[in-house]
Amino acid sequence: MRARENPVLKAGAFLLAVVTFAIAAVMGCYQMVNLNVIWGQTSAAGGYTIRYLENQDLQQISYLLDLIYTEQELGSLSSYEQQMKSDLEQQYQWNNTNLRWQLLDPEGGVLQGNTTQARPSQPEGIYWGEYYVSNLEMDVRSDVGTKWADVVDTIRNPPASPQRVESDTWAYELSAAVQQYREDPSSVDLTAVYLDGEGKGDMLRITTQFGVFAYAPSVQNVIRSNVFGYHYDLDAGGWTINAEEGWTEGAVALDLVLWVNTSLAVEGDSYAKAYLGLDWWKNHNVAMLVLNLVCVAVGIAMLVFLCVGAGCRKGTEGVYLNWFHRLPGELILVALFLLASYPVSGLVEDAIMDITYTIMPMKLQLLLVGGGMAAMTAMTAGLLTTVSARLKSHTLVRSTLLWWAWGRIKKILGMARRTIPLVWRVGMGGCLYMLVSLVLLMSNAVFLWVVISVVLVVYLCSWAHCWKQIRRCTGELLKGNLNVQISCHHMPHDLREHAQQLNNLGQSISQAVAERMRSEHFKAELITNVSHDLKTPLTSIINYVDLLKKEPMANERVEEYINVLERKSNRLKKLTEDLVEASKASTGVLSVELARLDLGEIADQALGEYEERLQAAGLAVVRTLPDHPVWVMADGRRLWRVLDNLLGNCAKYALEGSRVYVELHYDDKSATLSMKNISREALNVPVERLMERFVRGDESRSTDGSGLGLSIAQSMTELQKGTFQVEIDGDLFKAIVTLPLAPSEELAEMKG
Repeated sequence: MRARENPVLKAGAFLLAVVTFAIAAVMGCYQMVNLNVIWGQTSAAGGYTIRYLENQDLQQISYLLDLIYTEQELGSLSSYEQQMKSDLEQQYQWNNTNLRWQLLDPEGGVLQGNTTQARPSQPEGIYWGEYYVSNLEMDVRSDVGTKWADVVDTIRNPPASPQRVESDTWAYELSAAVQQYREDPSSVDLTAVYLDGEGKGDMLRITTQFGVFAYAPSVQNVIRSNVFGYHYDLDAGGWTINAEEGWTEGAVALDLVLWVNTSLAVEGDSYAKAYLGLDWWKNHNVAMLVLNLVCVAVGIAMLVFLCVGAGCRKGTEGVYLNWFHRLPGELILVALFLLASYPVSGLVEDAIMDITYTIMPMKLQLLLVGGGMAAMTAMTAGLLTTVSARLKSHTLVRSTLLWWAWGRIKKILGMARRTIPLVWRVGMGGCLYMLVSLVLLMSNAVFLWVVISVVLVVYLCSWAHCWKQIRRCTGELLKGNLNVQISCHHMPHDLREHAQQLNNLGQSISQAVAERMRSEHFKAELITNVSHDLKTPLTSIINYVDLLKKEPMANERVEEYINVLERKSNRLKKLTEDLVEASKASTGVLSVELARLDLGEIADQALGEYEERLQAAGLAVVRTLPDHPVWVMADGRRLWRVLDNLLGNCAKYALEGSRVYVELHYDDKSATLSMKNISREALNVPVERLMERFVRGDESRSTDGSGLGLSIAQSMTELQKGTFQVEIDGDLFKAIVTLPLAPSEELAEMKG
């Protein structure tokens, strides 16, 4: 049994792929969130682990602040709350943890914390949180009778600059300072307060449960609002509030800042342990990365093995499809999508994206990542194996619901196509297009209408191209090219059927022609064989008749009988020879040796041979022959036989006392010899039938002749690459022989 047919190995490969991808996901997730720490120059305070610990402590410190402010508001706490407050205060004292934290008031002052020292300008691992106060109370009033020097040391927001401008024209000077600031910001002290000559000013006093905040007119308070939304309006000469900016009474959020004392003075706390863990990962980062890549490679190899073994089963030839591989593909995709969209990927995404902002234990988060990756690997393995099995069995598309539906639709369309005439289908299609166009144009879907129109135009152009192919091939069939075939691929159904019918018609005609040729060849062979069989006894008869004539005859009637016997045997001999010659000529067996011949001279010689016979028949010959040679390419023997047959017909069938017209004309390519005479009998036979074998113009057959003369003349003319035509006009019979002229130098000689 081969490995890919072993179910135990397949199950082991599946489990190994799930485990390796899960391990790779856990390790990869941990390395990615701590990427700057493990692979960069960032301190461990900037890593995911430290952020996670700070987030956990943020929740505890927020609870401690709740207890502190609840005690301030109510005056006391329950014993449990008091114990929790004491424990948390002890836990977050500066000498018990490496974490430093501060709760800041609206102006950035420290309200609560385990250190009152100013935090570093850019502390490593700083974590900004928020502490929500649900009952902020504000007492806002203007104070113009108090000296600024008496309150500056008692408020929570002393100005950053001790500079004061005391003048009875302080408002004018403040306006000038604002204007100067707008022209040159660096030349003005923003926080300098402007007071009257006694040191008093138009002060704003805001009292909260966090302390008193006081503000005096300054450039800063003119150009921007303070944290409570107030700014000094020079035009109005007083303080104005902007309701959309600053704090109001009710719920507000204070900044809660956490950072790590990177000196790690307190040993053994969670931050010190996290530092050690991240340092270990940083020192072994290459090895852990290699291990991660090895896990991924092993997982991919196992998936490849599962794909190779998909559809393989011991004792089964071909591809074996179990129940899972026979399920519709859409059902599998929908099930996998529903599983992967929220239950699996949702949990993994939540764990990765919110990994530092959740109270969930870190190990549980990584476990969720690993479990989610294991589930996705299992689903991926199932999808890949079923796709591989279906590809091997060529059922990937055919096993879908869409394929089943398309088959039913095609069946319905086929039934409609067979029952509804083409004209009706075209008419319904045109009406449907107009209706769709009207709806799209009325709904302003012009682009979609253009797309549909372009598709329709392309289809019509394709239809016209296919019709052009059919017409071209039909023309070839009419020209006699029966081997032409129309390519039916990608043709519309109706045109494809028509093209297939034309292809079948060409094949049928070719078969019929081939059958006719075989029949003609068989008849020719039969005639030749019979003629040869008759020739031997006929020769003996003629010879014996000749011997009898040499013997003395006492009885005149016996001599008359011998003469009749001689005449009939010679006629039968001539008929036999004509049969053989006609058979050979029609099958192309006769050899032809084309040479340069003077057609006028040959015609003149033939007329000389037949001069006595024509005169005996009472016929006068009218010649129209050129006085110079007309050179043609012909075989002398075959051409002589053509002229012999034509003149013989004139002698046999022409009306006594009439004329025989012989004319010779030529052009740049061919020479034409024509013979005309008046028939003795009425010519009631069509030209096509007259050219057939054994057909005679004298249907009573009262004269000698076999009916083969014209057929032999036509065949021999065509053997010489010429044409032979017969025309009948009443009793006028005309035979036309056309032969190709000799090459150009002979033609030049004729014209010269």
